[in-house]
Amino acid sequence: MMKNLPLYLMGMLLMLYSVGAYSQGPKEGSLSYLWELMGDKYPMLTEKQARIEEFEYRKKELRTAALPQVQLQLQNSFGTFAGTNGAFFPIPGVFNVNGNVENKGGASAGTMNTFGSVLLDWKVSQFGKQQKMMESAGYEVREAQSNYDASLLSLRGKMTRTYLNLCYARAGLSWADKNASRVKEIFDLSSSLAEAGLKPGADTALAASAYLQAMAQQEEWQGKYAAGQDNLKEFVPGLSGALRLPMKMYGNIGLADQGLDAVSTSHPFLQVLDQRLKYQQSQKEVLARKQLPSIALLAGLSARGTGINRDGSVHRDFASGFDNSSRNYLIGLGLSWNLTGLYTGSLEKKRAQKQVDAAQSQYQLQKLQMNTALQAISSRINAQVKQVAKTKEALKKTLNAYDLYLSRYEAGLISLTELLQIQALLQQVEKSDLELSQELWTQLNIRAELSGDYSYLFNNLK
Repeated sequence: MMKNLPLYLMGMLLMLYSVGAYSQGPKEGSLSYLWELMGDKYPMLTEKQARIEEFEYRKKELRTAALPQVQLQLQNSFGTFAGTNGAFFPIPGVFNVNGNVENKGGASAGTMNTFGSVLLDWKVSQFGKQQKMMESAGYEVREAQSNYDASLLSLRGKMTRTYLNLCYARAGLSWADKNASRVKEIFDLSSSLAEAGLKPGADTALAASAYLQAMAQQEEWQGKYAAGQDNLKEFVPGLSGALRLPMKMYGNIGLADQGLDAVSTSHPFLQVLDQRLKYQQSQKEVLARKQLPSIALLAGLSARGTGINRDGSVHRDFASGFDNSSRNYLIGLGLSWNLTGLYTGSLEKKRAQKQVDAAQSQYQLQKLQMNTALQAISSRINAQVKQVAKTKEALKKTLNAYDLYLSRYEAGLISLTELLQIQALLQQVEKSDLELSQELWTQLNIRAELSGDYSYLFNNLK
C-alpha cells in the first residue's frame, strides 16, 4: 500500500519525522542564549524598572511645580448678614477688618449670596531653587537606573553560578558513568578469571561490591543533575527538556585571559554609589537655595452678588443671590521669605554635608574592596590555571598506569586488591580534575562580576 503513495507525500512524511526528531533532541544551552531567554522579566528587575519610572514621574511632578498655580472658587450660599465693627484673623496669614455697620432690617433672617473668584500664583523667581530640585531629581533617576544595571549584573552572576553548577553536575554524572564502566569491566574480568580457576571466587564478590558502590554514585550524580536543571528554571521558567551544554569546553578550560587589573569607574556597583553621592551633593545645594526668598506674580478676579439692595431691603429668593453684583481684579508681586529658615537652614546644610561625607566614604570603601577583591581573584586564577594543567597531566599518567595494571591483572601478575587501589586512585584524580575545573570557572565568574566583563565566559561556554 505504501508503494501506491505519491512520491511527494513520502517526502512530506520524512520531513515531518525529521523535524519531530530534531525538536525532541537537546536544546541550545549556551550561557549567552540562556541570558537572552531570561531577558528582563525576572521579578527583581521588574521591581527596579518600576523604581526608575517612579523617579521619572517624580521629576515630572517637580517640573509642573514651576507652572502658575490657578485656583477657581464658586459659591452660592444662604445665610444671615449681621455684622459689627472689628478686626480678626480668619485663617493664618490673612486678616479681615469690618466697619461702618448700619442697621439693616432683616439681617437675622438671611438672604442669598453668590461669589466666584480665580486666583493666580506664579513663582517667577526662586533664585535657582527649582533648577536645583530638578537636578537632584535627575540624579535620583540615574541612581535608580544604576541600581537596575547593578541588579542585572548581580542576577547574571547568580545565574552563571547556577549554570556552572549544572555543568558540574553533568560532568560529575559522566565521571560516575566512566567509573561504573571501568568497575564493571573489572567485575566481568574477575568473574571470567574465577570461572577459569585462575582467580579465587572472593575476587568476584569484591568486584561486585565495588560495582554496586559505583552505581550508587551514578544515582547520586543523576539526582544532582536533575536538581541543577530545576534550579536553572528560576531564571528561565519555560525551560524544559535536556540542554546541549558545552561540556567539552567546560572540561578543557585553557589559559584564562588576564582581564582588567582595576575596576572601572563605570561599573554598575560603583555607579550606584556615585549617583547617590551626586544626589546628596545636589540636596545640599537645594537646602542652600531654600534659605532664599521667592518672588511670585499674584493676580485675581472676583465677582459677587447678594440679595441685599443698596437701600437696605432684602430679597430671599434664589435668584436674588445674583443681584447687586460687583466685579474686581487685583494684580501685584509678592515676596515670601522664611526668615527663621536663615537659622535652621544652616543646621540642615551641616547635616547635609555629613551625608555627603558618608556617601563619599562609602564610594571609596566600595572601590577599594572591589579593586582588592579583583586583584586577589586574578592571582588565584593564575595559580589555579597552573594547578589545572598539572592535574590534567597527572590524569593522563594515571590513565596509562591503570591500563598497564589492568593488563597485569588479566595476566595474573597482580591481585584484584591492587587493581582496585589503582582504579580508586584514578577515580580520585579524575574527581580532583573535575572539582578544580569547577572552582576555576567559579573564580572566573566572580572576576567577571567584579570587572563587569563576561566576554570570556560567553566565548568559552557556547
